[in-house]
Amino acid sequence: MTSLAGSFLVARTTLRDSFFGQTVILMLQHGPEGAFGLIVNRRGKGQNLPFPVFVGGPCEAPGLLMLHGHEDWLTDKDNQEIAPGVFLGDAETFLRLNDTESSENPHDRVRMFSGYSGWGPDQLEGEMAQGSWAVVPASGDLVFDTPPQELWEQLVPPSFPQFSVN
Repeated sequence: MTSLAGSFLVARTTLRDSFFGQTVILMLQHGPEGAFGLIVNRRGKGQNLPFPVFVGGPCEAPGLLMLHGHEDWLTDKDNQEIAPGVFLGDAETFLRLNDTESSENPHDRVRMFSGYSGWGPDQLEGEMAQGSWAVVPASGDLVFDTPPQELWEQLVPPSFPQFSVN
């Protein structure tokens, strides 16, 4: 099995799941024990935080999860590049959001997530065999520079029309 970690799963138009329809999921882990990722194109609603929180998936996480695109924030111990230009954050990284010495807005290349998307052993492979998901290369430019509401339409593969036998 080839790991899908670092790739996007893009819901195909044939996926008829009310929660996962039109989602783009950045895969963080994928192996024989299952898979884990974050929906990167669905903002949460009604938070009173200084940054948007995205709905990472239907599974509950003990706190917020963070992705960022700031390579200069990395230390030797946390070099967790998920995809080119996308890094997994931790508590130290979260503190950098308040760094006022930065000339750019540090929130520009940060995504916070409540919840995650998870699959048990062979569950994702079954969904892939049914044609529910397309696998697309992920990058920081797509995660941080593409408006979330446009990401799915940009990445979803074209549907082929059903031809009539008439």
